[in-house]
Amino acid sequence: MKYLTYILIFITLFSCKNDDDATVNIPDVNTFGLEGKWNLVAVTGGFLGVDHIFESGTIVWDFDETSKIITVVNNNSDTNLEDSLPTGTYNYSIQTLDDVQELIINDISIGNLSLNNNTLIIDEQFRDGFLFTFQR
Repeated sequence: MKYLTYILIFITLFSCKNDDDATVNIPDVNTFGLEGKWNLVAVTGGFLGVDHIFESGTIVWDFDETSKIITVVNNNSDTNLEDSLPTGTYNYSIQTLDDVQELIINDISIGNLSLNNNTLIIDEQFRDGFLFTFQR
């Protein structure tokens, strides 16, 4: 009986972990690094092969990742140029499927999302759409 008691004590002592001091970093799955202002600088692609360059500040998307709202300020006056969204405030979400992130604005798929450092790309070329390039 002593032998069984020693085994139980041994198992109990070495199977317990003391992680009271451990810090657990839980990633915020609701953020993607979009927070802040993004300037639309280029629109390319489409069925006809569009290639537009915009000056920084002409079209600005401001993402609020807490409230999931985009505020768009679109100062483009040339209606012949593809510039995506008009000035306004929009709800957005991001759907991830097979490591591909898709930007949904007001329940409409805008395109696939790619974020590298200070460049944001929204790609809808898979459906003969456009490639929108934003920079901070």
